[in-house]
Amino acid sequence: MDFVMPQLAVGSRADAADGAALAAAGIDALLSLAPLARPAEVALQLGLAVADRAALPAATIREAVAFIAARLAAGHRVLLHCEQGISRSPALAACFLHEQLGVPLDEAVDRVRAARPQADPHPALLASIRAHYAGTDHPAVDLSGNENPLGPSPAARAAIVRSTARLHRYPPADTAALRDALARRLGLSAEQFVIGNGACDLIDLALRAIVGAGGEVLIPDPAFPAYRSAAARVGARVVTVPLAGSRYALDEYLARLTPATRLVVVASPHNPTGTLMDPADWARLRGALPAGAVLLLDEAYRDYAEGHELIDAAADVRAGAAVLTLRSLSKVEGLAGLRVGYGFAPEALVRRLASLCPQYHVGSLAQVAALAALEDEAHRRASIVANARERERLMAGLARLGVDFVPSAANFVLLQGAPRDARARLAARGVAVKDMARYGLPGDVRVSVGLRAENARFLTALGELLCEDHQRRAAVPA
Repeated sequence: MDFVMPQLAVGSRADAADGAALAAAGIDALLSLAPLARPAEVALQLGLAVADRAALPAATIREAVAFIAARLAAGHRVLLHCEQGISRSPALAACFLHEQLGVPLDEAVDRVRAARPQADPHPALLASIRAHYAGTDHPAVDLSGNENPLGPSPAARAAIVRSTARLHRYPPADTAALRDALARRLGLSAEQFVIGNGACDLIDLALRAIVGAGGEVLIPDPAFPAYRSAAARVGARVVTVPLAGSRYALDEYLARLTPATRLVVVASPHNPTGTLMDPADWARLRGALPAGAVLLLDEAYRDYAEGHELIDAAADVRAGAAVLTLRSLSKVEGLAGLRVGYGFAPEALVRRLASLCPQYHVGSLAQVAALAALEDEAHRRASIVANARERERLMAGLARLGVDFVPSAANFVLLQGAPRDARARLAARGVAVKDMARYGLPGDVRVSVGLRAENARFLTALGELLCEDHQRRAAVPA
């Protein structure tokens, strides 16, 4: 048998029947294209009836690639074998490299031949593979932006289409319908809401309205870079509050509060760790605010944290507390491209923020899409449930690979001490993740929770990196 990548080997039926060789190579899963009883050393086996010297059916290609991807993502090593390991198994190995790792098809075939010189897929097999992938280039799986992989609400898309005939009209300047809808959802008044072009716009408004030049703002470290950049634009003084590992440390906040503090930033779930602030710590922090200061809670990822004990900032606002909460429709609602965010706070604070907004601040398509998305409970539920399910699969896969990560309540996972040059090396394999250097975490990467196939492709590529690094270290003389 010959390894075309550290977790995938190609071989013959004789290779697959040699239990001792399988155990020595760490092979514990077989994809059999020739009849073979499952060896005792193998835990999983899939048998496919594949004729040589004939076109590969599309369904067979899909089933084979899906099996390999799932097994590699689960931490297994796979042997893909046919009778001699010359035609059928090399052909399907090339399909996997092309589809899951983004290797151009001809290059994938050459890579298999380089690993297994006797490999010579039959022209009929190669022609059917090229026909199957014709018109597809398998663009990079983008797991860098914390976006909803299910896309926007269908109701929002339909609302946009219905509204295009009125694009010659200016949008409602007061965003009244959207504020009314949000008020009903949260049990607040419409006057306690401000609408912005995404949460980043509202962060800017908060720094301008509350802090200003020379004012002091407490920002967790590490954190979403938009807080610092907004502070820099207004000339505010930034005081960083270190996390305790990946979690909030209340004492670190309390130690930094001074009469000069104007704004205190908390994000829960926190970006980039995906961790939550305890509601009891939130209450203590709120009670310790100096006169004139405001506590900002960024809840862009709140919907994904179902099942956890969450801060009830709406109750704080009803009680008149100096609290500003920001939320985004870029995540569960899938409207990242339209830039819609909202904040709620006591009316006096909302008026300060709204006074800085230009006229027609939020476009008409954004407003109608937001209204429709908020009413599409089926899409919201599907997005939340899918994220929870795939987040668990993703974290389980990382655990199997032995990668350090922070257990997340959001739609992303932070990998701590990722493989060397992980972002660039994953990009070369067709998977985009977020480098955390700008967050103050050089060497770490953040991966968004995608669709099952996307997560599997990421775990496969990451496993290949880890195997390459292990082999590199093993080759260095002691």
